[in-house]
Amino acid sequence: MALFRALETCRPARNRLFTDPYAAALLSGWLARVARLAAVPLVGRAVPWLVDQGWPLTRSSGVVRTRLIDDAITDALEPGAAQVVLLGAGLDSRPYRLLNGSPVRVFEVDHPATQAAKCARLMEVLGALPRNVRYLPVDFERDDLQAALERSAYDAALRSIVVWEGVVSYLSAESVDHNFRVLARLTSPGSRLIFTYVHRGALDGSAHFAEAARWRGWVRFSGEPFTFGFEPTELPAYLAERGFALASDITTAVAAERYCPPLGRVEPGSNLYRVAIAERA
Repeated sequence: MALFRALETCRPARNRLFTDPYAAALLSGWLARVARLAAVPLVGRAVPWLVDQGWPLTRSSGVVRTRLIDDAITDALEPGAAQVVLLGAGLDSRPYRLLNGSPVRVFEVDHPATQAAKCARLMEVLGALPRNVRYLPVDFERDDLQAALERSAYDAALRSIVVWEGVVSYLSAESVDHNFRVLARLTSPGSRLIFTYVHRGALDGSAHFAEAARWRGWVRFSGEPFTFGFEPTELPAYLAERGFALASDITTAVAAERYCPPLGRVEPGSNLYRVAIAERA
């Protein structure tokens, strides 16, 4: 995802979905080399096309979902949200590009190894870690998310924004259920939960998506196969049972139709990948 955001940032400003000045700097190895190549005039234009040959619709879906979630966070901050929780933060740079200088407290929750590597790169880029960001090492399949947040400066009485991007699809059904219930206990009414998921039909074959087989193959090859998905029609009831009301649920293909034509570009997004927004009841 950081590579996709770096590629997007190399586009001309007039048709860019967003700008992420930190994405390329957070990369390492061959991903960093690809990002540097994308920044080369003329030659760099071919890089997104080449990436798309390997990951069908993944880059397109990824950059569209980034813009959609950016807007959802900005919208949720306006009613007075006081803290943001990034679950499975990875190389997400929103605390630094969206919330830089903001009084909002940010809690980045991620696997200890991933978080340590990210913090080391951030120190190189920023010189020091931001004071309004707390880094909480948590393995979602093994560790207690509630205990980790309660040990920090997180305040369950404040209105919050929780972003769970690119994580649900890799967990077990039991872990997803447990973490939704924990989040219901830890968020006050009016808090927003923004999360991404894969249509369950793309995993069990009960629904047809042209890109499903190749997409599943690539994530399996990368060592992180999809393990969980929702059936969209069942999501409202699932969330209601766990203390949330579904506010929005759209595919990245629909989001692409919203964002891209005004920019004079075409992105297909994906019909199997979705972004949902729920509100704590």
